[in-house]
Formats: sequence, C-alpha cells, structure tokens
Amino acid sequence: MNNEVVDSRNTQTKWARETLLGYSRHLFVNIGEVRGAIKDVARYSVGSGIRPVSLGQDVDEAKAYEDFFDQWSGNCDLRGEYNFWKLQRLASIRMDIDGDIGFNMVSGSRDWPFLQAIEGHQIVGSVNDENNFDGVRISPKTQRAVSYSIRTRDGGFKKVPANNFIMVYDPDRVAQYRGVSALQHAITEVWDTSEILDYEKVGVKIRSAIGAVIKTQGGDDDDAQALIGSENTAAKTGDVPWQTFEAGMIPRLHTDEDIQEIGGNSPSTTFNGFIEMLMRRVALGYGLPLEFVWDLSKAGGASQRAVLAKSQRVFDERFDVLKKFNNRVWAWVIAKGIKRGDLKSTENWWKAKWQQPKKITVDVGREAKESREDVKLGLKTFQDEAGERGQDWRQNRSQTEIETRDLLSRAQSLSAEFGIEMGTALSLLSQRTPNPEVTTNDAITTK
Repeated sequence: MNNEVVDSRNTQTKWARETLLGYSRHLFVNIGEVRGAIKDVARYSVGSGIRPVSLGQDVDEAKAYEDFFDQWSGNCDLRGEYNFWKLQRLASIRMDIDGDIGFNMVSGSRDWPFLQAIEGHQIVGSVNDENNFDGVRISPKTQRAVSYSIRTRDGGFKKVPANNFIMVYDPDRVAQYRGVSALQHAITEVWDTSEILDYEKVGVKIRSAIGAVIKTQGGDDDDAQALIGSENTAAKTGDVPWQTFEAGMIPRLHTDEDIQEIGGNSPSTTFNGFIEMLMRRVALGYGLPLEFVWDLSKAGGASQRAVLAKSQRVFDERFDVLKKFNNRVWAWVIAKGIKRGDLKSTENWWKAKWQQPKKITVDVGREAKESREDVKLGLKTFQDEAGERGQDWRQNRSQTEIETRDLLSRAQSLSAEFGIEMGTALSLLSQRTPNPEVTTNDAITTK
C-alpha cells in the first residue's frame, strides 16, 4: 500500500484512468445490476430533459430565448444524431462509466452552434509535463485549464481552447482535471460476484444434466459422450468442457465408483445473503441503497420511502453537476442567437434556471394532491409544477386559454339557442362540480 500524500495527478495517472475506463465499460455492457443502476441515475436525474426557464428581464424576449433554445436543441449535435436532452443523458452515463465526457463547441454554417461529443478515451495528451495533465493543459499561474488535447482519426492530436470546450465530470479532489469512473471501487467486487454466480450456474447445470447413473461390472463407455470410464481420461481425451453437459445424460460407472457433489446445497439463503453483501458494497460505494439497485420489494413502506429519499439525493447531486454544463451551453447558444440576429439582447439574457424532473415516489396520488395544494397556496409556482412533469407552463397556459375560449363560445351558443342560463350551459359542457339543480326557468326548450 502506498500511503504517500501527493496531488491527484500523481495518483490518477493516464494509465490508471484508462485501465479503470476499460474495466468499467466491460461491467456496464455485461452486468445487468451495473447497467441498470447507471441508467437509473441518468433516467431520474435527467428524465425527458432538464429544461431551461429564462431569467431575462423582458418577458417577451425571455419567451423568445426559450423558443430559440428549444429549436436549437433538436439540431444541436454535430453528427445530427441526438437532441440536447439525449446528450444530457449520455453525459450522465459517460460520467459514471468513463469518468468524464467533453463537448467541443463548434460553429457551423451561418454561425449556427453545434456540440461535438468527445468521449473520455479521445481526450489524451501527446506529451506530459508539469503543465500538461492527461490531455489537459493547465495555466502555471492560475492552475485553470487553458486547452484540451483531442485525438483525431488519423492518430494525431488537436488542441481545443478551453473557451470552446466543456469537460463534464464530478470531481472528488480540488486539483482534479479529469474524472474517474464511479465504478472504480466496485470492479473487483462485481467481477467476483459475477464469477461466483457463473460457477453456481455451472454447478446447477451439472446436477440437472445427470438424469441417471448406470453401474456395471466393467464400467465400459457406451458412447463417446460418457463422462467416466477406464479409458476416458483427461490425458487421452482432454478436459471435457462444462458446456458439453446436456440434460438427461447417463454416465456409466464401475460398481465401486460413485458421483459425489461438492457443496450441492446452494444456491441457499446463506449464499444469497453473501451475494447481497457483495452487491451492497458496490451499491453503497456508488451512492445508491442496495434495495434500489437490487430489490426494492424487500423494504417495507417506511423503509421504501427512506430508500427513495436517499436515492433522490443522488439524483439531485447529478442534476447539480449537469446544471453547470447546461448553464454554459445556454449562455453560448443564446449569445449565438443574438449575434446571428435571431434574438435581441436584454438584461440577464445569459441567465436561466433549470427544471428538475419529477422526483421518484411510491405515493404518486398523495404527492400529486400535495403538489396541487402547494400551487393553490402559492408555495409552489405553476412553472415549477409543470416543469416537474416535463412540460412548458407557458404552453399549458396557452392551451388552457384556447380551451376556455372554445368552452365559453359553445356555452354562449347553447344559452342563446335553448334559453338556459350561461352557468347551466357551462356545467353541461364541462362538469367540474356536482350536478346543478335545474330550475323551471332553466328548463331546456326547443324551438
């Protein structure tokens, strides 16, 4: 064990980071629990997209900023593959697996802003010196990143100024310029768990494969697939792979030979508890409770709320990390829109707040009711409530206005045609209260 106290650049070397990156990618592809946990963090942190609300002083221009950004989000990827909301999810996923992801800010035709996603293995340094750390060149005076070295397709390197590049990662140390996989603590644990389960599956397959045993005086092989015989030795025939065991196989033995199982009582409750212990260490190191990753049904009602509350803190932290990325993208995109003449420059044009996705819950009905009450009492704005559902509050207001105008127009028409009160016509078209009492004066008559 090396207990030397040094800067992160001395412990988080290029070799160590890339080694962890390779292992983490393998686990994400092959281990369901790892893949599910990482995707859940992205799913509940980003949802259908972390959407902006302009804080510009001019209300009309603030709406114009949001509309322009929404238009841009559908045509923001240099490759033309993803919208901005999908890039947010990819950023969260790559942070956990690779440790970081970069975005090169590129200007296209007519100065249209594009984002070019750069995965962690593409950000590498051509040289290492005291001012160049693993692809990040640092100012010796301010210690800020001044440029990034990106590997090109031809094997060369391209230097991108920090002003045109966004590095998305969640640091654990102050002087840290590259991210490290969130699975770094879990690699050996997950690997061991996977191997143990593989061995157990093989054991179950072997026990299930042998349908019966025939004991004879000579123990002669009846075919080439026999498992045991005087001439069927590893030295002559080679090791028989486990995968060759098939259901219903009948080995032929000498009368004094037998097949004995080693540890044939597993999987058992004790064994399952051991596996859960290993996975708990993985989950806790990642920040999520085991029950959320493994099996939420094992937690009772109160425990489920505690598990989800702790998990929500993880999603909130990821949301905060992505806000820094989002803020920089917003300011860049709106600035481009102003420069292009698509938008007007107003006070605080560069400011925006971001709507967090709806929080995960086991009490959907109760929390929906509480949310409505909070809006009524002014404890929560309609903007916040709509944002939690991934909707635009202005669009909701506009649609409500359209439907209200249509409702009043139709009620007015019915009132004039049948001689009924306007209130009665409204209740017949859209009943939102108990059935009204129809008086004699409100009796419907036909012409």
